[in-house]
Amino acid sequence: ISAGMTAHSAILQALYHREVTGEGTSIQVSLFDAVADWMNVPVLQNDYSGYHTARAGVKHPSLAPYGAYRCADGKDVIFSVQNDREWVNFCEKFLRQPELTRTPGFADNMERLGHRAELDEIIERRFSELSCHEAMQELEAAGLAYGRLNEVADISNHPHVRRVGVGTPKGIVDTIAPAAIFNSERSSLRPVPALGAHTQAVREEVRGLLRERAASA
Repeated sequence: ISAGMTAHSAILQALYHREVTGEGTSIQVSLFDAVADWMNVPVLQNDYSGYHTARAGVKHPSLAPYGAYRCADGKDVIFSVQNDREWVNFCEKFLRQPELTRTPGFADNMERLGHRAELDEIIERRFSELSCHEAMQELEAAGLAYGRLNEVADISNHPHVRRVGVGTPKGIVDTIAPAAIFNSERSSLRPVPALGAHTQAVREEVRGLLRERAASA
C-alpha cells in the first residue's frame, strides 16, 4: 500500500512537472523506502531526542490521552487530546475534574506520557459511566476529536457507505465504491472477467509481438 500510494503521488507530480516544463521524469519507488518514509516521526524522535517510541496499539506514542475506551454499553469510543486547550476542556467538560490540569503528572503532555497508566484509569472510570452515545455527545461538547470504534459489520451497514455493483461470473457483488468522486458522478467499475475469458486475446497479442520481433531481427 505504501509503495503504491507513493508511486501514485510521484506520478502526479511528474505529470504536473511535464505540463509546466515539458520535461519528463524518471521515478523510482521501493517498498523499503516507502515504509521508511512513514517512519519519519519516530526515527527523528530517536535520532534527535533519544525518545524511544514503543508500540502503542491504537494509542499514540507522543500524545496522552489518546486511544479507545470502553463505554457502559460495551462499545468503544476513540478520542484524542492534542493540545493544552483541549486538555483543559476535556478535564472540565468531560471528566468534571478541572483540578487535573494543575495536578503533578498530568499538567502537560510530556508529564501525561509518563503517567499514562494512571491517567487511563481515571478516564476509563468516566467512560464506564456513560453509554457510547452519551460519551460522544460530551466529547462533542468539549470540542474534541472522537469517533466510535466500529466493527466490520458496523462499517458494512453504515449509512454513509457508498456502494457500486460489480458484475462477476457468479452475479453482482455490491462492493464499497472508490473513495474519490469525479465530477459528482456515481462510480462505475468494469465487470470481473471469468476464468480464461482473456486467454485467447493474450495469446494472440503475444503471437503478434513475437512475429514483430522475428520480422525486425
